[in-house]
Amino acid sequence: MAMNQKPSAPAARIGRRDVLQSLATGLAAAVATPGAAALEPATQDSGGQQGQFPRLLDDHRLLILTRLADQLVPGSGAAGVAELIDRVMAVEPMEDQRRFLSALGAFEREARDRHARGWLEIDESQQQEILRAASTLPPARPMPPPWTKGQPLALEPSGPPPPANLRDHFDRLRDLVAHAYYATEPGMKELGFTGRMAWPSLPGCTHPGDDHR
Repeated sequence: MAMNQKPSAPAARIGRRDVLQSLATGLAAAVATPGAAALEPATQDSGGQQGQFPRLLDDHRLLILTRLADQLVPGSGAAGVAELIDRVMAVEPMEDQRRFLSALGAFEREARDRHARGWLEIDESQQQEILRAASTLPPARPMPPPWTKGQPLALEPSGPPPPANLRDHFDRLRDLVAHAYYATEPGMKELGFTGRMAWPSLPGCTHPGDDHR
């Protein structure tokens, strides 16, 4: 979907808060009720009419994201992570959308540069080759070292940041996919959530002198 393409009428009535609340409700229902459709594509607008979530990606880009997501975090394809990311990114600020689309497009370009074919046309071994190369590159925008007490505060570098390289795009997509996957029912179960966990009582602050428990 082009960045400047006008959304369809049903999508235009759905705001960012509506999308995120609907997704959160669906994910919670999937955990509470095994087999629930956490990623149900339809929602209702404020007038009670059935509509579709807005989308950022066209079908081709969505399939690229699906393949990449499953390679970055196995199990993401079956968990519907690509569709979840697409819905959330569709209502994010335009600058975040640009960074996301740049990261996704970087792997399509790399496939064409190396093999003269798009990401979906190269085989899995070639895809893994590109991902390994991306993961071992030094980032163009390295994170600053952690600050420790007593050290002077580092000043922000002057001038525009260097262009993101394939490692930066790899890190962006990997982190996005991981966060989305572990918000889904399969991801939470992988972390040990069974749906039967509950606090025996509400824990309070254990700081000495605090009676609010």
